[in-house]
Amino acid sequence: MRFSLALSILAALLLGASGCGYTFQTSNSPLAEREGIRKIYVAPMVNNTYTPGVENVVYNALIQTMSVHRRVTLVNNARDADAILKGVVSEADYISTTSNPAQQLTPNDIAQNPNFTNILIAFYYSATLGCGFTLERVDPSPLQKKVVWSAAFTRSKPFAASNQVGVPGTTSALINQSEFDRALSDVANSMTSDIHESMLAMF
Repeated sequence: MRFSLALSILAALLLGASGCGYTFQTSNSPLAEREGIRKIYVAPMVNNTYTPGVENVVYNALIQTMSVHRRVTLVNNARDADAILKGVVSEADYISTTSNPAQQLTPNDIAQNPNFTNILIAFYYSATLGCGFTLERVDPSPLQKKVVWSAAFTRSKPFAASNQVGVPGTTSALINQSEFDRALSDVANSMTSDIHESMLAMF
């Protein structure tokens, strides 16, 4: 009796989840079933920011995510694809979120320098990545829409600056840039997982 009740609850949960448009990892995708799209060509990303190379970071993360899940087939030529996934990086930057007076830095003689009296030094930043994507059918019939799916994504991640209160040294632009690049990579990996699920579920 309890076993039958558990099965009924599980079946209800599965039906509720599928009604929202989400699919489980082992289930077929509405993208393939409803739209007939099984082979996708991922076009090179367009970079509309001042951050060089960010388009390659997002592109590589997207290819890796889609290759690991294997719920669609990636092809190397647009002519072999059912649809083309196009992406644009619209934002890739970082801003200061936490700062402290320069006098709190080490060495302590900074506090005696009048030039640093009212200067604030950033200690934490937030990296933000924004992208937009469209999935376009390669050869749509008169009754099919060309753009099958489109969405925009924005993700942020905090990271520490190279300087810390009470630690000798000052802000290093090279170290901050390195931490920014690392944060962008982490954000890109997280974002591409959401892109993959959103596109396949078409919710």
